[in-house]
Amino acid sequence: MIVAAQIIGIVAVALYMLSFQLKKRQNIVFTVCLSNLLYVLQYILLGAFSGAALDGLSTVSSFFSAKKNSPKFKRFSKLTAYIMMGLILIVGVSISLIQKRWLELLPILGCLFQTGSLWFEDEQTIRKLSLAGAPFWLIYNFVSMAYGATIGSVLMIISAIIGLIRFRKNKKSTA
Repeated sequence: MIVAAQIIGIVAVALYMLSFQLKKRQNIVFTVCLSNLLYVLQYILLGAFSGAALDGLSTVSSFFSAKKNSPKFKRFSKLTAYIMMGLILIVGVSISLIQKRWLELLPILGCLFQTGSLWFEDEQTIRKLSLAGAPFWLIYNFVSMAYGATIGSVLMIISAIIGLIRFRKNKKSTA
């Protein structure tokens, strides 16, 4: 079961890294959703339930963020974003208090940065905020023995940096 969890984690990582190399927001969000679902499965298999719960909420939030500009949903998109961030905080802190482990606070921060990023329109902002959340997941993954995800966190940081450089907006000098 541990081997299966590690393999699932590696596939999740590959999808997440791929997301930073995609140009369009919708493709980034869709790929992140798939990756999150695999992370949920991996964390469940490893008994890392805080990570599973938060990535589950992240998947729901990502789904809604993908729909944020649809005519039926646009009116409620900001409220939905705030509700999802609130749920992430409530669930994460509750799990941390129940388990009495400071480690459970790390995925809350990682999840808030990475999930929150998907509510922005600008792809570079998505990459930057996701990058800010990566160190929190890196530590959590390592301590939770999610070694595929740990390696993936390092690779994700590299991929996000490459994506930031690759898609940076060229600033023309006026001098």
